[in-house]
Amino acid sequence: MNRTYTPYWITLVCLVLLSSLLAACGAGSRLPDPTPTSASLAVVKRPSATPLPTATAEPTNTPLPATPEQSPTADTSTSSETTTGTTPTITATATPQPTASPTSRPQLDPTLDATVAVGFLREGEPTPSTPIPTAVPVFDIPKGTTNILLLGSDDPIGEEGSGRTDTMLIVTINPEGPTASMISLPRDLYVYIPGFTMNRLNTALARGDAIDYPGGGVGLLKQAILYNFGIPIHYYAEVDFQGFQDIVDAMGGVDLAVSCERTDWRLISPELDPLNEDNWEVFTLPIGVQHMDGDLALWYARSRLMDPLSDWGRSRRQQQLLRAMFNQGLELNLIAELPTLWNTYKDTVETDLDLGRLLQLATIAPAIRENGVQNLYLAGKTQSWVTPGGAAVQLPIWEGRGMMHDTLERLFRPPDLSRAMRKPIYVEIINATDNPDLAALAADNLAWYGFIPIIGDPISRPGTETHLSYYKPNFKESYDWLISWIFDMNRSEIELAADAEYDYDYRVVLGDDYNPCRPQLYTPDAFDQ
Repeated sequence: MNRTYTPYWITLVCLVLLSSLLAACGAGSRLPDPTPTSASLAVVKRPSATPLPTATAEPTNTPLPATPEQSPTADTSTSSETTTGTTPTITATATPQPTASPTSRPQLDPTLDATVAVGFLREGEPTPSTPIPTAVPVFDIPKGTTNILLLGSDDPIGEEGSGRTDTMLIVTINPEGPTASMISLPRDLYVYIPGFTMNRLNTALARGDAIDYPGGGVGLLKQAILYNFGIPIHYYAEVDFQGFQDIVDAMGGVDLAVSCERTDWRLISPELDPLNEDNWEVFTLPIGVQHMDGDLALWYARSRLMDPLSDWGRSRRQQQLLRAMFNQGLELNLIAELPTLWNTYKDTVETDLDLGRLLQLATIAPAIRENGVQNLYLAGKTQSWVTPGGAAVQLPIWEGRGMMHDTLERLFRPPDLSRAMRKPIYVEIINATDNPDLAALAADNLAWYGFIPIIGDPISRPGTETHLSYYKPNFKESYDWLISWIFDMNRSEIELAADAEYDYDYRVVLGDDYNPCRPQLYTPDAFDQ
């Protein structure tokens, strides 16, 4: 299969989480500079002496249209040309959101290919040296759920066939809310490649293209995910992520809350030859709110040479960048431009999403942001193993409390603190330190898990220790176990102030001992409380 398209891997976000970001995906395009706000960091700032209203508006619940029962005609066309021509001028306006027109093709739930049953091997294939597990039962997912597979590769684009996919991420759009969840699939997961043998998950794409599997490499990868994880993939989007930095630059950069200092090798300058070792240096990105251009964002997303967690940590940073760009793209308010942009840039990414479905997803993007995005990881849910051939891989640990089955099942549930399902929990943040960025970092950590942070006026109190107070009558449904973990303290250290007149649920005073760096890959789960 010949794949030729403009190398913009972050177009995945444009197509799935926020279709309006498609404006940023044209070569040489430049989005208007947004007014700098803290919203892309999910931080809410409170003006001085302005109390938070006690009543909040209910989030808009915009369900996707009902799926017709009839089967659509398969679209087998594959473009092999890159769109060229004049890049249109894009202006962010406050125009109303478009309606879902044209009509989307029906969304069908994929089924497991009968020819990939255990024991089936294509003619000439050797007997696997590792036993093939039975197929995982398909998850019972809510009606109307959409699962989209995002793929990124650092292999050259436009060549015959496919390389290995280094980025595999599933985004689930949940109709309840609506909300969204995302999970990264490690490339070294050792699973059954249908009709072949046991191998790394990231080999499925190239394998499918090599044997001309129905639907190509993506078709085989979808089957591998369905067989090994029980997740039906409805759509996919695949691009090369080498153009990631161009998209970030087209957005005017992206603001990111860096809570943990990051040190790794980096090219001294992006135009230098990466094969010359003298062109590299050890670079340290300090904690703080960092405005990243494309080169720095790409380094942050791909850095792993000096990372003890390697791919685990990288998957978390990639999800962090996706969320920041999702938030920032919503602020640009370009949803109304989607039909024009789709016609201009539809050949820059390989996807089976149609324009009608993209419009439907775009219209609910603001509600998804309001109700919550859930980030999930498989760290701690696999076992390191060396294959008979000497390859270091990760074996899924499927059963067991909090293991892979439980984590994947959460894809199809709203986030614990979804504002569509429960009353929000507000947290006032008072920064008593001399570091002004700490309040924003604390707010970003809180918002990541669904709390609503409110940054109050800072105070100067050298020597203050971090203190957390709760103002309701008792800790029922307070998520004290989670917020205490976020601030690295024991639940017993939270003061029960019980003041019904206080504007917020929690108040945290950040002291000199506050460290925003938390092991977010291993966040405690509600099941363990």
